[in-house]
Parts: sequence; C-alpha cells; structure tokens
Amino acid sequence: MKNYKGNRNSEGTESVSQAAKLAVIAGAITTLGDALATIAAGLALEDELKENESKNNDFDTLQKQIDDLNYEMKQLKKMFR
Repeated sequence: MKNYKGNRNSEGTESVSQAAKLAVIAGAITTLGDALATIAAGLALEDELKENESKNNDFDTLQKQIDDLNYEMKQLKKMFR
C-alpha cells in the first residue's frame, strides 16, 4: 500500500506543479494584455490631443480671418461716409 500512496502523492505533486505553471503563464499573458491595453489607451489619448490641437489651430485661423474681415468692413464704412 505504501507504493500506492507514494504514486498518488507524486501524481498529486505533479498536478499541482502543472497547475502552478499554468497559473504563472496565465498571469504573464494577462499582464502582457493589460500592458498592451494601456499602451493603446495612451496612443488613443495622444491622437485625440493632436486632433484637438489641430481643431484649435483651425479655430484660431478662422477667428483671425473674421477679425480681418471686420477691420476691412470698418475701413470701407469710413471710406463711404
């Protein structure tokens, strides 16, 4: 009977060892996935900031054009008075 118990214990230890290895591999894969998700979120945020900056530049350009047109209209009004 001792042999039976001995075999049973070594099989149990081997199962635990394989389970531990799988747990470590799963943890590593999860960590890698989280890292990739974080990088993707950072890149998306960077793209959004660049897009907002571009829109702000467009608004600044439009505001300058409006200001220039207002100035021209004032000059024309002065000429026709």
